[in-house]
Amino acid sequence: MRAAQPVVERPDAQSGARLGARSSSKPFEGLPMVGTFFWTDGNDTGRFCGGTVVQSPGKNLVMSAGHCFNDEDARKNLAFVPQYDDGNKPYGAFTVKPGRIYVDKRYLAKGENAAADLDFNFLQLEKRSQKNVEDVVGGAELMLNAGYAHNPVRLIGYPASQRRPLDCTDKTVRYDSTDPKIPGSFLRIECDQYSGGTSGGPFLIKRGSGWGIIGVIGGWHNGGNTDDVSYSSYLDGDAKALYDDAVNNRAPADRGVLGRAETWQHAEVLAGGYFTDGNPGSWDYSDLVVRWSDGEVTLYRGAGEASDNFDKEIRLAAPNDTWKHAVTMAAGDFTGADRDDLIVRWSDGELTLYPDVDEKGFHGEVQLQKPNDLWKHATSISGGRFTSGNKWTDDLIVRWSDGEVTLYTDVNRDGFHGEKKLAAPNDTWQHASTLTTGDFTGNDQYDLMVRWTDGELTLYKDIDQNGFHGEVKIKAPNKLWTHATVLAAGDYTDNRHPDDLLVRWSDGEVSMYPDADATGLNREITLVYPPA
Repeated sequence: MRAAQPVVERPDAQSGARLGARSSSKPFEGLPMVGTFFWTDGNDTGRFCGGTVVQSPGKNLVMSAGHCFNDEDARKNLAFVPQYDDGNKPYGAFTVKPGRIYVDKRYLAKGENAAADLDFNFLQLEKRSQKNVEDVVGGAELMLNAGYAHNPVRLIGYPASQRRPLDCTDKTVRYDSTDPKIPGSFLRIECDQYSGGTSGGPFLIKRGSGWGIIGVIGGWHNGGNTDDVSYSSYLDGDAKALYDDAVNNRAPADRGVLGRAETWQHAEVLAGGYFTDGNPGSWDYSDLVVRWSDGEVTLYRGAGEASDNFDKEIRLAAPNDTWKHAVTMAAGDFTGADRDDLIVRWSDGELTLYPDVDEKGFHGEVQLQKPNDLWKHATSISGGRFTSGNKWTDDLIVRWSDGEVTLYTDVNRDGFHGEKKLAAPNDTWQHASTLTTGDFTGNDQYDLMVRWTDGELTLYKDIDQNGFHGEVKIKAPNKLWTHATVLAAGDYTDNRHPDDLLVRWSDGEVSMYPDADATGLNREITLVYPPA
C-alpha cells in the first residue's frame, strides 16, 4: 500500500503554475464524511490516501483515487477512518469489504499516465455497530459533468508527513494536458502543502446545507508534480458507470471492448449467433455481428458475464459502400455445420447467405434471391428454430412492409423449402418497429420478441408451422421503449439458452436483459453507458 502513495512531488514547469500567491492550507479537525485509509499486514500497519463518503442507495460507498488502489496484492485488510485527526477516531473504523474495490479496468490496463482521466475509484464498506457509514457521518453528493470552473472549492487532504488533515479553499480551472503520454482535461486548483499522501482527497462545493464532490486529488501526474498545485480527473459518464458498478455489486465492465455510446449510435443492424469458438468444449457463448452506418461490419466475441460479456472485437469488413446497403441481417445455422451463418437482405432486394462466418471473416457467399422488387419490402428478418424434428436454427421469419409475417422453413444453400403465412397483410404488424428471435421460454422452440412503435414489447411463444400460439405483453406501451432502436438476442450468459435480449437505444446506450422469459425482462446489465 505504501507503494500506492503518490511519488514525492517536485517542481515541474509542465504544471502550469500561476505567478500569483496560492491559497494557504491549514491543519484542522476534519469533516465527518472525509477520512483516510489504514492498511494492516501482520504486525505492520500504515495510513495512506484520503476518501469521501458519497451518497448511495446502500449508504456504504467511499470515493478515492484510482492510483491509491491499483495494486491487486494490496487490496487486503483495509479500513476507512472518517474524520481522522492526530490519532483520534471519533467514528471508529469501517472495514473495506473484500473484493468490493471498484477501479476502472481501463485504468488498470493502460496505467496511471495513459488513463489519467480515469483516476477515481469507489469502495464498499462494512457496517459498524449495525450502521452504514453514510448513516453515521453523512455523504457528499456525487457531481457529474459539473464543469471545470468553480469558486469557491474546498480541498481536503491527508499528507503522509502530517498527523492532521489539511483544509484549503480556492477556485478550480480547466487544465488541458499538453503531454501526449497523459491525455485528457483535468480540474486544477492551487493550494499549498498538499504533499504525498493527499491523493484521493475531495474537491468539495456547497450543495444546499451539504457538500457535493466534483473531483478527488489524482489524475494528471497522480494529482500533480508540486505540493502547491493539485489536479483531479473530470467526473463524467465514466465515473457514473463505475459508481453504478459499485452500487449494483458487479465487476466493472471492460468498456474498452464495446467502446462508447457515441460510436454505438451508428450501429444500424445487429445479429446474435454462434460464430466463434472462444471457449473450450462443445458449448460456447453467442457472438454479436454489427453493421455500422459507414458500412463496416464488426464481430464481437461473446465471453460470458465473468469476462464482461464480450472480450474481443474483430473487423469482418472495413468501412465500404457495399455494406451500407445491408438493410437487415439474420443469423442461423442454415448450412448445418454447427457454426452460424449470416443471411443479408440488401436494399435492392437481393438476399445473400454467408456460410460459416467466424473470426477469420466471410467464407464465400450464396445468392438466395436475385435483386427484385418483392424482397425490397422485407423490412425485418430473423433466424431461429421454428420447426419440430429439426435441430438446426435454419428457419427465417420475415416481416413485410404491408404487415404480412411469413415463416420460411429449412432454409439452406438451395433456397427456401417451405413457406407459412403467420399473419396476412394488416395494419397492426406494420407497427412492428423491430424484432428478434430467441429461445426465451426455454424449450428449444424459438420465440419472437417484437417492439412496437408505441413502445410496447410483446413475446410470441413457440412459433411453428401452425402459426402463433398466444402472446405475452412484456412491456405496456411506453415512451422509453420507443427508443429501443435495434434488438438482438443470443446466448450471452451461463444457462446455455439464447434468451438474453440486447437493446441498442437511440442515444447509443446498449443494454442486455439476461434470461428474459414470459415473466418479463428480469434484470438489466448496461454494456455501453449512455453519453455523458
